[in-house]
Amino acid sequence: MKNSILNIFNKLFLGILFLGMISCEDDLDIYSESAISPEQINEENIQFFLNGLYETSTYIRDNYVFNDIRGGNYTWTALSGNNSSYGLLITGNGVDDSNSFSSSIWQFGFKNIYNSNVLIDAAQRLDKKEIEAEGRFFRAFMYYQLVTVFGGVPIMEENTVENIARNEAAEVWQFILNDLDFAIANGREFQATGNGRASIQMAKALKARVLLALDQKENAGNLAVEIINETGLVIDPEYDRIFRATNESTEILFAFKNLQTETNVRMSSLFWPYGTAWAGSYFVQPSDEVLNSVYEENDIRREVNIQTIVNSDGSSNTIVSKYWDVQPLIVSRISEIYLIAAEGKGLTQEGLNYLNELRAQRNVPTYELSDFTGQEDFLNAVLMERQRELYSEGFLFYDLVRTNKAIELPNIANTDQYLMPIPGSQINLSNNVLTQNPGY
Repeated sequence: MKNSILNIFNKLFLGILFLGMISCEDDLDIYSESAISPEQINEENIQFFLNGLYETSTYIRDNYVFNDIRGGNYTWTALSGNNSSYGLLITGNGVDDSNSFSSSIWQFGFKNIYNSNVLIDAAQRLDKKEIEAEGRFFRAFMYYQLVTVFGGVPIMEENTVENIARNEAAEVWQFILNDLDFAIANGREFQATGNGRASIQMAKALKARVLLALDQKENAGNLAVEIINETGLVIDPEYDRIFRATNESTEILFAFKNLQTETNVRMSSLFWPYGTAWAGSYFVQPSDEVLNSVYEENDIRREVNIQTIVNSDGSSNTIVSKYWDVQPLIVSRISEIYLIAAEGKGLTQEGLNYLNELRAQRNVPTYELSDFTGQEDFLNAVLMERQRELYSEGFLFYDLVRTNKAIELPNIANTDQYLMPIPGSQINLSNNVLTQNPGY
């Protein structure tokens, strides 16, 4: 009997993924142990399945900030310790093929790729190109998360229960671009979708990230400028509103709704101590580098992102204070797009203008071209601005990887460690068709 990872997802996940979305459909057996087939999706219920894909694709809490944990934005706390799943990533010690982050990211990604394929197949049969575009966006989004964490992974264009070998990373990147190009050509404009759906402009935003990863910076910058011009979104001068009143912000391109009645992901529970207003587990806290070196004087972002609180016994904790309670989980916002435009345009007046427009809104001094010695110096400034602006939004480590600066981190001994290990359990389930990354 085959025990491939895809068959496991079939039996464990697919039978229940859309339960909350499709319970009103009499013709579906929501208790089935096997995957819902595309033939069960019709004109009347396809939107329910699409809504279900949005819900199941919403980030898992810890995975959302994986790149912050690994990139140096946090350190562990006395409650978590340096031997916890967080501590292992922060120190780089003992990261092996049993790592819980590897397993979680792998399973989450392929579960939703499987779901996307079901929807894509049905949308093709029903000639619903706009819905197919959203399905392809999510498939690309999941593969982006997988390839940046593991490198080459199996490309599953159609669902199967066969064991599938890993594709080369370059093939995965091209597969992502193909899906995004379809989403751009066939999706809906941001003005029609709003920030709660994956629009053409959101597909462009993800494509711009991919182009940065592939070092195609000029193309990424051009695409970022298109997004800025097409959406009409502007940098929100009230930095705290972006996260604490997201639906009122002026700059959200796409965010998962993350409703309390559905996904209910509480980012605050990772950062706030028990007994505080947003009681949590307090498993990570800002690193010394962030506290001492990242933010400039009067930068309004620091007081939103970091706070020192006094406990009832007189002791104090320095915490990541960016998130309160249950809020929409942001996938892309216009400030990131300005930073992509700046990096893509490089050390030119145009590139500098995009960087300065963001800095001016954050109450820090703007730059002159003469402040930089060359392109590398300007890139370092943009990367630092990304760390300040996108703190605890899941970017830092991969920003350092794609610019080959992660080797400077104390938890990274060699470039093999830019990637995480493939979960050992998945290698076993594949009968060793899957191979392990070097160094693990």
